[in-house]
Amino acid sequence: MRSISTDKELAYLYERVLYFAKQFNRTLPEMRFFILEGMEFASLLEKKVYPTSPLNIWEGKRMVTKKYRIQSGQESTLYYEVVQTGNPSYAYLNHSNSAMTQASVMAHVVGHCEFSELNVLHDSNLDRTEYVMHLVRKVDLSRNQMGDKYYLNYWNACESAVPLIAPSSQFNLANSVDTDTAMSIDYEEKSADKNRGKASLMPVSSTLSKLIQSGQKFDAFADELSKKKRQETLSRKGYSLKAPCQDIMGFLRNYAPTSRAERAILDYLYVTHLTHDFVIKTQIMNEGWAMYWEKKIMTELFKEKAVKGIIEYSKVFSGVCYPRPYFARNPYHLGYNLWKHVEGLYRDGKVSLDYFEETDLEKKKNWKKPADSDVLSQMEHLITTVTDYEFLRRFLTSDLVHELHLNRIDRRQAEYLRITKEDIYDMNQNWVWLNPDPIKEEMLKFYTSFGRPRIYIIDNDFHDGGLLLFHRDDKKLLRKDWIKPTLRNLNIIWKSGVFLLSKSTLYSYYASKYNETIVTPVTFETVMERMMKNQKPFVLE
Repeated sequence: MRSISTDKELAYLYERVLYFAKQFNRTLPEMRFFILEGMEFASLLEKKVYPTSPLNIWEGKRMVTKKYRIQSGQESTLYYEVVQTGNPSYAYLNHSNSAMTQASVMAHVVGHCEFSELNVLHDSNLDRTEYVMHLVRKVDLSRNQMGDKYYLNYWNACESAVPLIAPSSQFNLANSVDTDTAMSIDYEEKSADKNRGKASLMPVSSTLSKLIQSGQKFDAFADELSKKKRQETLSRKGYSLKAPCQDIMGFLRNYAPTSRAERAILDYLYVTHLTHDFVIKTQIMNEGWAMYWEKKIMTELFKEKAVKGIIEYSKVFSGVCYPRPYFARNPYHLGYNLWKHVEGLYRDGKVSLDYFEETDLEKKKNWKKPADSDVLSQMEHLITTVTDYEFLRRFLTSDLVHELHLNRIDRRQAEYLRITKEDIYDMNQNWVWLNPDPIKEEMLKFYTSFGRPRIYIIDNDFHDGGLLLFHRDDKKLLRKDWIKPTLRNLNIIWKSGVFLLSKSTLYSYYASKYNETIVTPVTFETVMERMMKNQKPFVLE
C-alpha cells in the first residue's frame, strides 16, 4: 500500500478531479487515496475495507482460500472502486488500472463521499477509520486477556449477531430504550399514552394528562404503580425497554453484562458493520449520485485532455449502467437514470403544485416552467431528506419502469419463472417485457424488511433475566437449522437464557439446553400495546 503522492500522474489527476469537484461546489470531507496491489485489495476486502483488523482465524482461512482462487484464475483481482467514507475518507486504487480508470474511480468516490456527508442517515463520522484502528488494538489486547479458546468462542458468538444490526430502524435504541436521564419517563409516557410519535414540548405529569382527557376511564392507582415499576427498573439497571428493539446487536453492545475485553469485540464488530444498514437503504440514490458526478467530472477531464480514452470510458460506463430486471436491479443503472430524470423534472418545473393540478394533457406534455430555485439545490435537498424508498415512491413511474427496462426479462428466464401470458406486456425473440404497472409496488415491498425476517427484543427480564426475542410474522420464514446456534451464541453474550417467540412456538436456550414449546401466539400490535402500558409483552402460561 502506498500513497497516491508517490505516483506523479495519479497525483496530478487527483488534483484535477478535486479542482472540478470544487468548481461544481461539492460538499466533501478530506479524501485520502492509496494504491494497492491485487492481493492487498483482496486482503482489504476481508478487513471490511479498513487498513487493519484484529487477529482472526476465520479471516486468515478465508484469505488462504481467496488467494488460491485468484492464483488459479477462478477469481479476479480487478477491483475498480473501494472506499471507506468518513472524515477523512479512505479510497483505494488498483495499481493495474489505466489512468483513465483511476480518474473515473476518483470522480466516482467524490459522489460517494458527498452523499455520505449529506444524506439524512449521515454515514460520515470524524476519524471513523482511525477509531476502528484504535478498536483493533483493543481487541488484540483482549485476545491476550481472554485466551485464544474463549476469544474465538466469544468472537464467533458476536459475529453471528452482526445481521441483527438496525441503527436506522424505527425501533432503534433511541426509540426503544428508556435510560435514567432526567425527565425521560414523563416525556415518553405522555407520548405513548397519546399513541403519537411526538415529544412533549415541556415536562407534564402523565397522571395529570390522563385526568384531563375527557371520555377515558382512568385508574390512578394502576397508573402510579406502572410508573413506579418503570422507575424501579431504571434505578436498578439504568434502562428499561419501552418498545420493541430491532437493533439487537446495538442493545447487546450497550447493555449485555460484559468484561472490558468482551465489550471491545462487540464495539469493533458493531462499528465495522454499522454501514450495512446505510448501504441497503440508500444504495440506489448513492450509486446513482456517484455515477452522476463521475460523468460530469470525467467530461471536464476529457475536455482539457487530462486523460485519454473517451471511447473506452463510454464502453465501461454503459457496461456499468446496463439494465437488469427489477428483482435483480442494477443500482448504478437505476440510480443514475433516476437522478437524470429528477434533474429534468426540476429543470422543467414539473415538481410543482401547478403541474399536478393541470388537467390539460397536452399542456402537461409540453410543460416547461422552470422554478426560481436552483435545480442542483433541489436535488441536494432530496439527499438530505429521503432514502431509496421515498425516492422510488415519488419519482418511479410505470412509463419509467418500461423505459429503463426494469420489466424486461430474458425469454429463457421467463420460461423458467413460468411467466404467464396475462403478465406479458410485450415480447420479441430474445426478451419478454412484463406489465410495468405493478412493478413499482413490488420494488417498494423490498424496503419493508429488505428480504430479512424482522426480529425484535421485547423483554430483557423474561424468566429471571432472560432475553425474549420476537419474530414478526411477515411471511419471512426462519431457517430452522439457524435458530438453535443463533440462540446459543446470543446466550454466550447475554450470559442468561435467550428465548425466541415465532408464531406459535417459543424457542429457548438456557443452561446449555435447547427447547421448543408450543404457545398461544401474539401479534406484534399486541406486544406494542402491552409494552406501552408497561406490561409484560408475553407471559408463558
